[in-house]
Amino acid sequence: MKRSHVLKLASMAVLVVSMVLVPAHAAVTCQQVTFWLTPCISYGLMGGIVAPGCCSGIKDLNDAEKTNEDVQTACYCIKDQAAKIPGLDYDRVNELPGICGTTCPFKLSPSIDCSRVSLT
Repeated sequence: MKRSHVLKLASMAVLVVSMVLVPAHAAVTCQQVTFWLTPCISYGLMGGIVAPGCCSGIKDLNDAEKTNEDVQTACYCIKDQAAKIPGLDYDRVNELPGICGTTCPFKLSPSIDCSRVSLT
């Protein structure tokens, strides 16, 4: 009995260590995208000065996008959330990555096909 118990504990320890050492793929979520990009809404509506958190949010999103699935998730989220904001200027929104010194793998529009966007 003791040997069986020790083997179970050893197996459990190996499993726990392997879970800690092997990073899980953390896909981008719409909640994250919304959090990162909310500071950009005022610029998309009125122009003017870009809010301080906007550029860091765009860069955080870019850093989090590791796969085409991540980019597509972000695209669907941004497209859906943008459609809920009356008066949002898509041209201004598409200026933001350049203003912030970074890039975006897609141009946002109400008709974008997010299934076709990718990292490259």
